[in-house]
This record gives sequence, C-alpha cells and structure tokens, in this order.
Amino acid sequence: MHYFLDSAFDPNTGILHEEESRHAIKSLRLSVGDEILIGDGKGKRYTTAIKVIGKKELIVDLLSAENFEIPLPKLTIAIAPTKNPSRFEWFLEKATELGVYQIIPIETKRTERSRYKHDRAERIIHAATKQSMRAFTPVLELLTPISKVLKMEHSLKLIAHCDENTKRIELSDFSRKNSSNDILILIGPEGDFTPEEIDKSKEKGFQPVILGRNRLRTETAGVFAAAAFF
Repeated sequence: MHYFLDSAFDPNTGILHEEESRHAIKSLRLSVGDEILIGDGKGKRYTTAIKVIGKKELIVDLLSAENFEIPLPKLTIAIAPTKNPSRFEWFLEKATELGVYQIIPIETKRTERSRYKHDRAERIIHAATKQSMRAFTPVLELLTPISKVLKMEHSLKLIAHCDENTKRIELSDFSRKNSSNDILILIGPEGDFTPEEIDKSKEKGFQPVILGRNRLRTETAGVFAAAAFF
C-alpha cells in the first residue's frame, strides 16, 4: 500500500496535500477506490480509500486510524555538515530510515560548511520518512553552535572523537547496556573536534566514545551511531 505524508491532514475533510496528491495522480496513477496510507509524521497514520480525484487534490474516506508512541530511545544526533553536501544528505536519508528522533547540524571551530540548504534537507527527510514508512518524521534543527548544544539536557550525552590521548569507551558498550530513553551524541567535522571542544563537552557531562577500530567519515560515523541504538 502506498504511503503519503501530510502534516496537516485532517481525516474529517479527507483532503490530501496538493504535492502528495499530484504524486498520487500523475506519478502513481491511482484510481478511485484504491486504498492508501496517510501519515502526519507526528504519530498518526490513517488507512483510507480514494473517494474523489480532482485536478490538484485527492479526497479520501477514512477506513481506520492508528496512534503510535515515539519509539525509544529518542536519539538525537548533533553532527557537523560535511564539505560535500551530497554526503550530508546521504546521512540525513539513512538516519531517517534507521529511526533517529532529532538531527542537529552543528557549527564547530573546524566545520567546513557553515551553510546548507535547510529546505532541501527537509525534503530529503520527508522522502526518507515515506520510504521507510515511519510514523514520525525526524526533527531537523537549524545550524546550531556547538556551545549551545553542549548546554542541552539529555539523560545520556556522548561525544565521538578521534583524540587517541583521551580515554574513550566503545559506543557498543553503551548501546548494549543502555537504559536511557533520551540520548544525544555529537559527531564532529572532518577535522574532528578541537581539544578545547572535547574538554568543554566533558565539563558538561558528555562521555567520550570511540566508534570502532577504523577512522570513519563524518557521515559514516553518524550512521554508525544511529545503527548502534536501533
């Protein structure tokens, strides 16, 4: 069954968002009577049947409704945008598919790209949410200074870095024994966090972790971190 996302969908009116309707009509060529799933990206999902096909919109009849709880743990990944935009976009897609709750692009001293196309990033997340049929669309924040992220409160706070002179614990140790439902992990830029940023993170209660034996690209590290908890 085809899955559509419409954050403003109202089952009382049954009108599907114009862009989603256009995809259903022109690309998928759906017909009256076809059943489709509609999610609002906030935990509600509806089974519906197409009632009316207009030029720009679909109207559906509600068959059933489901409410979903936010899957635990709620994982937030704060990650520096990569120099190559396509690599960051790949991360957004895969993190969404895996089940990440929130993504915070962070600006660090060594971040190589201080701007990214937020609207395009949201479209990528939207498409990945549909593809994976998630009930919740990940929250994508605007680019945020690391100083602000370090002040955020979570039950478990981790920082992944490559400084071999600092004691680090294997991320797998946390993921296997994890009892926290609200996790924040920091993933640094391609030049890694500075020693000062690492020290400040530890002062704020972040625990240093290592992701494995090999040094990973930023976007790979982000996906590795996501997969460790799901």
